[in-house]
Amino acid sequence: MATTFSKNIRSTLASSFINSLIYSCTIPFLVIYLAGIFNARMTGLLVMTNVVVCFLAGIVGGYLADNFQRKKILHLFQSLYGGSLLLIALRFFGLFSADGWLILGYLVCGISFNLYSPAYDAVLMDCTTVENRKQAYQWQYWTFNLSMALGFSIGGFLFQHFLFQLFLVAGIAQLAMALLFQSQLDYTNATAEKRHKNRLKDLFLNYRIAAKDTRWLFLILGMALFNTAEFSLKTYTAVRLSKEFETLTLFTVPIDGVRMLSLLQVLNTLLVVGFTFLVSRFTEKRSEKATILYGLLIYVVSYGLIAVMNNIYILIPLMVLATIGELASSPNINARKVDLVPEDKQASYLAFSSLSYQGADLLAAFALTLSGYISAGFIAGYIIILGLVGTSLTVSSLYGRNNKGI
Repeated sequence: MATTFSKNIRSTLASSFINSLIYSCTIPFLVIYLAGIFNARMTGLLVMTNVVVCFLAGIVGGYLADNFQRKKILHLFQSLYGGSLLLIALRFFGLFSADGWLILGYLVCGISFNLYSPAYDAVLMDCTTVENRKQAYQWQYWTFNLSMALGFSIGGFLFQHFLFQLFLVAGIAQLAMALLFQSQLDYTNATAEKRHKNRLKDLFLNYRIAAKDTRWLFLILGMALFNTAEFSLKTYTAVRLSKEFETLTLFTVPIDGVRMLSLLQVLNTLLVVGFTFLVSRFTEKRSEKATILYGLLIYVVSYGLIAVMNNIYILIPLMVLATIGELASSPNINARKVDLVPEDKQASYLAFSSLSYQGADLLAAFALTLSGYISAGFIAGYIIILGLVGTSLTVSSLYGRNNKGI
């Protein structure tokens, strides 16, 4: 149980939950608001700019977390994040009239969030042991998904009429949480040795080490390939369902393609929140390697079939299977990959691993582009083949000759 964790682990998990909750009830709805005041081209450019700067901030954040005290980094950038939320709240209140303040707040939120996230990951890794690491990552996975569900619900309810109050409370809560976390976290970390007086050169050398680690590189590539299956749900599958799914009535509620997509996403979240620990108990006495392998196979094939199906009575069981595969594999992968990370490069390695999600995003977007030239069946094959190759790379990276499976 989580009560058996050390105070540092409990504090980190609780703080991470609140951070994710605040993020999910504010930033996605800020994007919706921006889309209402700017044209599609401007909004798209703004979102793409945010993705790029957030990725760069994550890279810098990983370097900072390896070379400075993580506790100070967390306090500094969590506070900056809270301040940017208050800036947005003041714009909604009417104190600032220019929309540029919203853009500034949006970008600073993303930058500050990604500057401290690698430090969070490294603190959790540091505070866990071989015995409790898997359980800690299961709790992190569970709380993250719970925070997403709660955050989207809160934000969706308050979005229309209470934007000022939403961002004001979120900003105050973020600042209060940053102070409380500092008082609860009893932690110092060793810092990597500085190799150059030029910090920029030192930063690139830091990540060059991670990039030259072949096993880590193949793991990140493998994760990008199999994550393409799930990421395609929000790109290719979303567009296909909106165009091809025939509206039907379910319990007097009309379900069109967009609502079908929402239903699948809600189902996925509810299953993750409700069954993470049940699936964990079922798989804990089984081979970890086999659990990851078969979990990923179910996950990849199910999402690949979702990409081509239009029947609600097939789509829902496929989403249940995909989520079971995710629950069996994801926490185990997150816990196991820690064994591949050098102690003095923890945050940098973890920040570098964000490339797996960037890569999955690009591959899923490419599936959408391909759909203009080939049929849905070939797109499903594309997703499944990439996922199978990714599964092979991931398993071989985690359980190679230097990392024997359990």
